[in-house]
Amino acid sequence: MTYRWTRASCFQVAPFRCSTSHMGKQEAGDRFRQAWKTRSKIILRFFAGVAILGFASLGWAQGGADVAYIEQVRVKADKEEQFEITLKRHWGWHTKQGEKWTYFVWTVDTGKNEGAYQIASFGHTWHDVDESNTLVAGTPEPGEDTGPYHQSVQESYYRYRSDLSIAPPPLKPLAVASVTLVLVKPESIHDFEVAQRRVKEAFQKTKSTPNVGCWYELMIGGDRPQFLLIEQRPNLASLQEKGELDALMEETFVKQVGEDAVKSLWGSIRSVYTETWHYRPDLSRLIDLE
Repeated sequence: MTYRWTRASCFQVAPFRCSTSHMGKQEAGDRFRQAWKTRSKIILRFFAGVAILGFASLGWAQGGADVAYIEQVRVKADKEEQFEITLKRHWGWHTKQGEKWTYFVWTVDTGKNEGAYQIASFGHTWHDVDESNTLVAGTPEPGEDTGPYHQSVQESYYRYRSDLSIAPPPLKPLAVASVTLVLVKPESIHDFEVAQRRVKEAFQKTKSTPNVGCWYELMIGGDRPQFLLIEQRPNLASLQEKGELDALMEETFVKQVGEDAVKSLWGSIRSVYTETWHYRPDLSRLIDLE
């Protein structure tokens, strides 16, 4: 493979062409699909740049390191073991290239994405992203390349929203994460943000912090407006504890936030979807965290 954008399989972009004179139909088809992936990733990169410029012009750009990269990888059937072995070697390839990002890895335990791997890196600027992309723009050796085991890959960039989050992100993930994807009505994004700030204030006043909930806003790579709420849990048993959005169904807390604010928040939402992630420190790349 010769494309470069997926961080779990860092490749270099090749020209879009496919010659069948010296290859079989299967190989030709594989190369054509790979070339199409190349074009798709270039387009994604282009629109990411456009989005960044747009956010900056709207005053959304922040000087802090608030960019989060999240990549969902589905692995081919019966290839999980080979993928995991190769992923560990792949992080060694990153080290050889001089790239110093920390990558956390989870496996999805429940929901429509069950069995997928989530690979994420937090706390970056867009300059960091450009620098990292330059460093890992080469082609790994076959034993360090996870690409052959991929069934599908979805890459997204989020922005950490400290103004909506009750507590800062932990230095390292806990054992389990309850992850909630919230799709907001485009015309109601302001109402959602205002109401969520009220929720944050109410929690802070009661000194109640529900499982270290952090909010991230999708910038590129999916359906927007989209927010991701990641709530860290120490174990599966703690999933019985109520999370941030669950508290908004309790009458006592609703009164603390304000009934109008809670009604506005729920009215601004298109859909809510939740799944659980199991942290995999054995597959993660931890730089200066051990």
